[in-house]
Amino acid sequence: MGALRYCRMAFSSLLILIEQFPVFVRLSWLCILVSLLGVAVAPRYLIAGSVTDLLARGVFVVAWLRLVGLGEVPGGGAYFRLGRREILGALSWMMAEIFITFPAHVISASLAMATGIPIADSVMVLLGLANLLIGGAYLIPTDAALETGGPATWRVPDLMIRGGIGLSLAVFVCWLPLNLLQTLVHQLPEVDLADGLGLRDALMVPIRYLGLALTGGTLALIWNRLVEEEDAAG
Repeated sequence: MGALRYCRMAFSSLLILIEQFPVFVRLSWLCILVSLLGVAVAPRYLIAGSVTDLLARGVFVVAWLRLVGLGEVPGGGAYFRLGRREILGALSWMMAEIFITFPAHVISASLAMATGIPIADSVMVLLGLANLLIGGAYLIPTDAALETGGPATWRVPDLMIRGGIGLSLAVFVCWLPLNLLQTLVHQLPEVDLADGLGLRDALMVPIRYLGLALTGGTLALIWNRLVEEEDAAG
């Protein structure tokens, strides 16, 4: 049961997302529009489009992490604050995503070349395995987002060791519904909505934000628990 101790926090994160859905919409709608703009221009200006999408997601995920973890609720009808914490959160979340997903894509491509198995037939299984084994890397951007201005300490390794496989298992549980929604979107016919923006790409953007909220909320709850345990032990 020790490995499953954080899975219930994924359910708690889902309940928070449902209860705070109006806040989710208020915090995400402008970021989603910016991400859609980035996705639309990416085919012609790859770096500019990718950076725009990345920063928009960083702005949102930091706000949501602090809402769940610290109870901070930004005011106003829209939110887009691009400060030091948001940039750091965006970059560290991107590095965590790359760290988790890159091995799965490399192994899937290697299997395709060695055995002829299509990449599409193996990549989702490998991505799930990667989230299950090393999904705890998302604790790094979580810690960066939830810093409170106290003495600078690098405690993420200790927190990750304390969390163990239960941390990655909770990330995997969050990944499953996101993967299901993405798979359903991939079954839709491709329809051009605007120059450079298709229907499937457009629908993927809000799904990614839902995934950010679910995963980020879970990690914020886990981070709080791990910090409390660390303080109690210290």
